[in-house]
Amino acid sequence: AAHRGAELEEGPVISSGAVVGAGAKVGRGTVVGPNAAIGPGVAIGRGCLIAPGATVVFSLFRDRVKIMAGAVIGESGFGATAGAQGVIDIPQLGRVILQEDVTIGANSCIDRGAWDDTVIGENTKIDNLVQIAHNVRIGRNCVMAAHTGISGSTVLGDGVQFGGRAGLA
Repeated sequence: AAHRGAELEEGPVISSGAVVGAGAKVGRGTVVGPNAAIGPGVAIGRGCLIAPGATVVFSLFRDRVKIMAGAVIGESGFGATAGAQGVIDIPQLGRVILQEDVTIGANSCIDRGAWDDTVIGENTKIDNLVQIAHNVRIGRNCVMAAHTGISGSTVLGDGVQFGGRAGLA
C-alpha cells in the first residue's frame, strides 16, 4: 500500500504487501514487488524493479535500477566509537545514490553514508550477497561477484571487476 503522502507517477505497480512510505516518489513503470518496503522520502526513478522482500531507505535511484529479492539498501552502516559508557553507535546521516541501470543482487547490503552519500555509478552490476559499506563511491560499468565486501570510504574508478569473495579496505 502506498501512503497517502507518497508521490506515484502514472503506471507504477505496487504489489500485494508492499509498502511505500510518506513522501516517497516512485517513477512511471517501476514495479515494487510483494512485501518490499520503500521508506519515507525515498526517490525511485522510472522503469525500476524492486523485487520481493527488498528494503529501501534513505536512497535516491535513477532510472532502470534493479534491486533483487531481500536486498537492503540505505540502512546504517557499521560505525562505532568509544563513549563515556563504553562503545556507542555513530549516527549515519547520508544516503545511497544509485545511478542509471545499476543492478543489486539478492540479499546484498548497501549502507547509507555516515556523513556523505554512498554512490554507485551507471551500469554497475552487483551480484548476490555483496556488502558495500558507508561512504563508498563506485564508478561506472563495474562488476562484483558474490561475497565481495567493500570497506567504508573506499573509492573505485570505472570498469573495476571483482571475482567472488574479494574484499577491499
